[in-house]
Amino acid sequence: PPGTVLENGTCKLIQQVDTICPPGFVEEGNKCVQYLPANKICPPGFNLSGQQCMAPELAELESTCPPNTILENGKCKVIKNVDMICPPGYTDSGDECVLYVAPAKQCPPNFTLQGLQCVQTNTAPTQPVCP
Repeated sequence: PPGTVLENGTCKLIQQVDTICPPGFVEEGNKCVQYLPANKICPPGFNLSGQQCMAPELAELESTCPPNTILENGKCKVIKNVDMICPPGYTDSGDECVLYVAPAKQCPPNFTLQGLQCVQTNTAPTQPVCP
């Protein structure tokens, strides 16, 4: 059929993958990303007071993130792989959805399809035979 490619005796139709991110995540490139607020931790000898670390003098507030996250622009970034969902009837082949369709069987002109073969039948006029 149109739009398919014949591969190993099977017609293969390739369809784009729809990317769906879980709730709370946004798509960035080929990944689903979630931003979380960073944890505020003071250096040793300092205590957190509001948005500042207090001690005999002020120190810069440090940002840390939970495991499996990355600190980016003051926020913790959670990265999760995109879930691939193929339409009904399609097969997940890694990074694409594939629809396999049996190729149409067609014989050349003057041939007829019989099972899996094209057969040509010729008729010849009969000749009388004497006994």
